[in-house]
Amino acid sequence: MEFWGRNRPVVTLLLAIFLLIILLSFSARETGVATWPERALHRLAAPVQRFLVLVASFSREVVEAVWELRTLRRENERLRQEVDEITFRYQNIVEAKLELDRVRALLAYSEEEAELDLMMARVISRGLTGWHQEIGIDRGRIHGVQAGDAVVTYRGAVGRVIEISGTSARVLLITDPRSAVAAMVQNGRDGALAEGDSSRLGGIRLARLPWDFPIAVGDQVITSRIGAVFPHNHVFAIGKVSEIVVSAGGLLKLAHIQPAVDFSRLEEVLVIRRGHP
Repeated sequence: MEFWGRNRPVVTLLLAIFLLIILLSFSARETGVATWPERALHRLAAPVQRFLVLVASFSREVVEAVWELRTLRRENERLRQEVDEITFRYQNIVEAKLELDRVRALLAYSEEEAELDLMMARVISRGLTGWHQEIGIDRGRIHGVQAGDAVVTYRGAVGRVIEISGTSARVLLITDPRSAVAAMVQNGRDGALAEGDSSRLGGIRLARLPWDFPIAVGDQVITSRIGAVFPHNHVFAIGKVSEIVVSAGGLLKLAHIQPAVDFSRLEEVLVIRRGHP
């Protein structure tokens, strides 16, 4: 009612024009010739007709645009899903290639050292803290692994098995402060004890060396043939001397070793099963 009260004149005018158009159209059909009032009325009604045509055309375009937008959104979502799927597959392909390269390197090393009973194992857990430098591997008792078996990669020494179950084992890394491995300086052949460096996470040191022990920064340190962990007729890289510290009294010195193996990125290892050279 409120709308009718405010817009009554306009609505009345539009209805009148509409009725006149209808009457004049019938009149034109009968006479075949439009009279001047009919022509005047047509001129007056023309803007209204054009407006209505424009409104109808605009409405149609809006509907078409909305439909096209919905179609584009669906297509966008489909393409986004395809991109995500392709990205996922690509990442897995890259990861598979990297793993294949690592495994090939380990297998090539195993073939070169055929006299050793080397078995590949995957790292399934890590415990790299200040006082626990350990990893878990997916090989255990049923695979012939025993406590005390040495663990290596083609880059060098990793550690030894300290705990074993049916299908997995725990490996103490040579960077653990509880670890001690017989070592020697490769150039001078002088022996020492390589142990995990408690002052440097992930480091190794040769401690309590005599003041005249022949060693220098850059020297390579390897496993000794007289050790109880690694095979006697093979040597494995432990690392390179990165720093030498002399004690306050000058009687002893300590050598810090940069490990040959990057333990933070270790993913596959080789277990040297006991009972073999």
